Amino acid sequence: MFEPTQQDQGGPAKGTRSSRRRARPSNTDATVQAPKAKRQRVPLHETTVANTEAHPETDTDMYEAKSDKLALLDIKRDGIENLGGPRKELSVRSKKQKAGERTAKGDGSIVLTTNNAYTVSKLPALPDRLRADAQSKLDQHSYLPTALPPLEQLSIESGVPNKSQDRQHGAVYSTSGYALSLTHTHAFVWPYASTAASPETFTFGLPYPSKNPTDPLPLGSLVSPSAASDEPGLVVVMPMSGKIAYWESISSAATLDFIRQQRHGVEDTIPGMFSGEHVVQIVNAESAGFVLVFSSGRLAYLSVRDMHGRPAISVQFLRSSLTNAVGGLLGSIRQVLGSTSAHGDVVAVRASHATRVGERVIVGATTKGKLNVWRVHRGGHHDILSDIDLRSDLIHQIQEADPASAGLPEESFEIVDFTCVPRGLDNKYVEASRLSEALVHDEDSVQHLLLLTSFSSSKSQTHYALVEVVISGQNKKVGAVRPLTSYTSPVRPNAPERPKLYLPRPAMVAFVVFDRAVVIASMAAPPDSPESQLQEDSHIIPATFEDVVDLRDEGNVQIVGSGTEEPTTNGHFPDELRSRHRTKNPAAVLLVQGVGTVRVAVSEVDRFATEKPPTISAKSKLEQAVFFGIKNDNPLVFQGRSLPFTAQEIGNAAIELSHEIVASKTPFIPNVPASLENNMRTRVEYLERLIFYLNTLRVDLDARTRWVLLYDSEKMAVATWLWRKNEQFIAERPKGDKQNVISETVIYINENQKTEPNPAVGEVDPVRHWFINDVWRLEIFIAWAYQIIKYAYTERLTDENGINRLILEAAIVNKGALQEAEQHRLKNARLYGVNPRKGAEGNAIPEPWTATSFIASNLKRLIEFCYEWLDNFYFPSPEKASVDVKILKSIRDMLPALTSRYFTALDEYISWAEKSSDSDTRESGKRCLQEYVENVYEKILRLKDYDLWDEAIALAQEHEAYAALADVMVQHILTLEESALSPGTSATKAEECRAKAEDRKRQMGGFFNQYQERFAFPAYEALLDASGVQAVLEFPYDNEGYATKFLRSRPGLAKISWINDVEREKDIDRAAETLLTLGLREQHVWSKKIELSLGKLALLADETEQRNGDSEMSNGFSDSKEAKLEKVDQALEIITIQNGLYSQIRPTIEEAVDERAEFELAMKFHGAWINGQRKQKALQSVFEDGMQRLLKHEALQPLDLIDLLTLVYLDPKHFKAIGDQFYLALKVARHGLKGEERSNAERLIWRRCLIRDDWKQVNVTNLKDDQHQLEVLGETALYRTLFAVVDEQHANDAFRPCIKPSDALGVYTDSLDRRFDDTDASYRNKLMDAMKAEDAKLKTYIDKARLDEWYKTTLEAAENTVAIVYGRMTAKKAAAAAVNGSTRAPLEAAGAVSEGSSFW
Repeated sequence: MFEPTQQDQGGPAKGTRSSRRRARPSNTDATVQAPKAKRQRVPLHETTVANTEAHPETDTDMYEAKSDKLALLDIKRDGIENLGGPRKELSVRSKKQKAGERTAKGDGSIVLTTNNAYTVSKLPALPDRLRADAQSKLDQHSYLPTALPPLEQLSIESGVPNKSQDRQHGAVYSTSGYALSLTHTHAFVWPYASTAASPETFTFGLPYPSKNPTDPLPLGSLVSPSAASDEPGLVVVMPMSGKIAYWESISSAATLDFIRQQRHGVEDTIPGMFSGEHVVQIVNAESAGFVLVFSSGRLAYLSVRDMHGRPAISVQFLRSSLTNAVGGLLGSIRQVLGSTSAHGDVVAVRASHATRVGERVIVGATTKGKLNVWRVHRGGHHDILSDIDLRSDLIHQIQEADPASAGLPEESFEIVDFTCVPRGLDNKYVEASRLSEALVHDEDSVQHLLLLTSFSSSKSQTHYALVEVVISGQNKKVGAVRPLTSYTSPVRPNAPERPKLYLPRPAMVAFVVFDRAVVIASMAAPPDSPESQLQEDSHIIPATFEDVVDLRDEGNVQIVGSGTEEPTTNGHFPDELRSRHRTKNPAAVLLVQGVGTVRVAVSEVDRFATEKPPTISAKSKLEQAVFFGIKNDNPLVFQGRSLPFTAQEIGNAAIELSHEIVASKTPFIPNVPASLENNMRTRVEYLERLIFYLNTLRVDLDARTRWVLLYDSEKMAVATWLWRKNEQFIAERPKGDKQNVISETVIYINENQKTEPNPAVGEVDPVRHWFINDVWRLEIFIAWAYQIIKYAYTERLTDENGINRLILEAAIVNKGALQEAEQHRLKNARLYGVNPRKGAEGNAIPEPWTATSFIASNLKRLIEFCYEWLDNFYFPSPEKASVDVKILKSIRDMLPALTSRYFTALDEYISWAEKSSDSDTRESGKRCLQEYVENVYEKILRLKDYDLWDEAIALAQEHEAYAALADVMVQHILTLEESALSPGTSATKAEECRAKAEDRKRQMGGFFNQYQERFAFPAYEALLDASGVQAVLEFPYDNEGYATKFLRSRPGLAKISWINDVEREKDIDRAAETLLTLGLREQHVWSKKIELSLGKLALLADETEQRNGDSEMSNGFSDSKEAKLEKVDQALEIITIQNGLYSQIRPTIEEAVDERAEFELAMKFHGAWINGQRKQKALQSVFEDGMQRLLKHEALQPLDLIDLLTLVYLDPKHFKAIGDQFYLALKVARHGLKGEERSNAERLIWRRCLIRDDWKQVNVTNLKDDQHQLEVLGETALYRTLFAVVDEQHANDAFRPCIKPSDALGVYTDSLDRRFDDTDASYRNKLMDAMKAEDAKLKTYIDKARLDEWYKTTLEAAENTVAIVYGRMTAKKAAAAAVNGSTRAPLEAAGAVSEGSSFW
């Protein structure tokens, strides 16, 4: 770094300038020529500094502090800097340049951030020596935008330079246009606002540097130019030694070295300094001189010119008449302002405004609130104007105005800094300001101040406020209080500079400069409102513009000096008129170690005085973080501090900003980029930075906001991919044929769906114009790819090869774009806080852009067009096609991925639509679901036609289309096996096909284990359809028994399942259960009988096997099997009755030629009774239906069979063959029905039995003997039925279905049985009318023919007859036993019972 400069024998340290100056003789005795009056100034480059300092070191022992490398302004180059251009009026408005290299208008500065209120820019001017030293440290610091904790949580010690030689400080003097920087060994002065990157620089080696590197840094100040010079002078004070050096003009410093001025003219030492005392502040009070403040609290007057204006240094300690202290005109400030313990340390001394040449008003303040005011005259004379303690008044007023400070301890209150309010303001600013009427006073007796105060609530948080104070003599007034809410970090005790408060004219905006932050606060009155009026009455400044600019808390980045720039107006005072730098708006200029010179400038200060002043919006804060925080070399930090907005406001702002980035509608994105790909990548980075910043803020964004932001990010990523594809398509096409599907799509998109370029302003590239302005409509672009092909094909705009290439490009665009979007979504889902697998759901979520109906529909059409195209050109051989074979095969290879994108689009839309509250959207989702179901199977199987077996399998797996997966695998196996057996296949090829088929079977077995029943069952369905039952039963790679599960899960396969249970599973019990279940459901009577019989047999066999295997098992059946056997027996009994009925009808239909003739003959002979009944048309239809089903050998349900038995006409002798028809109906009811249903069926049977005969005729007994009457009674259906029932009761006492005739009345007259629940109401009414007719007929017999009594008589006769028959049978059995032995008695007895069944 810098080495100590050679010390002259009797002059000050020399100032160096350009190395182009004519060389001087090194011999001091040589003749010295005076320099020319005018010299051409050139920038001080690194070589110049090296040359001017390349002298032998002398007297090095006098230096204790080594001049190591200077750490001031460690910078990184910010991009393109304007190196040339004349010095112009300063402007802080930024010109729209490239996002990473925005430069301010005309001054070559680089914009670090900007909004509608202010602009922060880095000025280009920096001495080469400092730039080179800073560049050497470039690798030590990084400004990469990493996540930072909230600033309030950062340690106040973080980032403090740990090397004493890195320490430096300085100041900016806008009145002269120069900046000053001081280290222990050097002073640097340069025009900070210069547009040159390497400005003219004055470097001074300081005399008598500090002996210890940890000593306070030298203090310095620029001195107003003398009458003979336009350049300022420089005065430097060494704090510890008290040495003072003065250069009258920085431009003549080098000349002074050569003409050997006397030491006392430019150097001196402060006399009378106490031991351990050092200078802490130098205050420029020109034209009166300077004021020095000491660590002891003393004050001294410093003059750098004598009474004649010639350079001369003089120092006088100022005494005070208010104290007894010795040694100064004003005395010790500790005496004037009170003791340190009571009133605190001196925080600042400021020179107020001057009204007369040669005098200034000086104001001093302590941390605890003590203020003193003096008038100082040239030469050191003074008058004390005020001595006031404001502590209690300030505390009271602040706590009253700021509720947040009310509960804070009063002992933590401090004055941090203060400044004097400008005077001579225009009336419009006076009226717009919230400060008091003191703005219009310009008397020296009135001091108008603005204080920066603080209350500390903890070590990590401090509450700041700006407080207006007006002092006049011993009178005091505390005016407006303006709390600062945007910054709460405490003051770092070892910061290089204390916080500084600036209120540049026109006093509309205050700047508060901390070591790593600048607060910009409006002091203007807010627009009138009831709320603002109430706050004004309470001395509270209502919430107006306030923002904070933060520096990174890294390395040596910190503010080491500052100053202000003020607009030049006629109201400036005489000592300020010589400003060489002009500006339109107020600004704070910062010297930032590790960065350079930074200007924080208000954009339009007049706006703060309007009814619509600048405000901070959530969008502007996001813009700052996104567009400026993304730059690696930006020293500002934008994350870490919470925003004063709700989550919804931030979310809405984020959506708006995201849309502007995608559509290039923000001024931070150029509309004419040199590289479109770089432009798009930058926009992608902006979107990433946006969500990164939102996550850093920990904003609770709703799902809609997150999905919308992710959609925009996806669109930009896909658009970037599309642009690269466009360039690839252009490169692949031959010269003269550069139009591709992307460029054609942009052109043919409807003008209402894109931003039309304006050729009149030079917008002549529609493709680039679309990618800049219309990426937000990307879903339209993707869907239009098919429309381009359709239009080109139908209108014959190109030949077959042209269509061939367009198809491939369209497939690449559709597949690639949607795939890129999916990959981007999966990659960034966690960053955006969404679940990519779940998809966007809910009413507030917009329709997924990758799954719009337009995209899905055109994807389907594109796929189908590809199939049609391939069918025309790919078969029978692609090599014989008239188009490019390579492209044709590429189209074929694209089909699986394209189909997958189509399925994914449908699936996304279905998932989104089904959660919507809009009925139309849900219906649309259902239609898409139906389309998905219909197409997923068809489209996957279609791939096999192009020998894409593996791709089809993978696609089916991806979309869980197990039916399609099963069919593809089974068909591939069959195809391979057929190829192996084909006569034209060689032995080697046949063996290869068989091996592939076996491999595919093994793969199927693996899928059985992987997907279980989801795949196994469709696979067995496919095997069953393709190769029959044997293929199912013999599949070798089913290790988990899925074949058995499959067969058992399909009731229709029960006839195969029971065979599998017996042969493969050896499970006879399961086979029995399957057979019984199958038999009970069987509709064919013969099959039903066989299945039930086999089931019964299997059940008995299983029981026997179990009994043989368990010796302790009882001989009886288990209860469950007993119940099953009983159920089977009952079903078989009903089948027997149905077969018996059919045997009575069969003889009448034997001569029929077809089924229709059979039915007609059956109805002719056996429908005689029902056909003869009036009002029985409905019952006749029931009878006809039952008869048709009987003739077809269908297994009739119990109620159907009962209707048939009770309505059919049979030969009177039928009971000898099958038994009485009504008795059989009663048995069907007993075996097939239960509960109330059986009871109603039995009542119906008895009613129809009782009305079969004319009981009025039976009741006429006139002229009939008993024998004749018994014969008449014996011919009735009632007698035959009762005889059969009584006969049955001898064998089964539980069979007692008999009821008297009156109990049979009313059945099914008001409601019908369950068979007719779903029939038409009119039909049910007709049936009930028929039932009522039966009921009326029975009622007539009961009432008119004494049927109840005849029932008793008939029952008695039947019982007597049965008793007689059984008596004879018993006697006969006894006789037979005596003759033949008892072993034959049971058989004969059975025969006797059979014969006894007949009444006669």
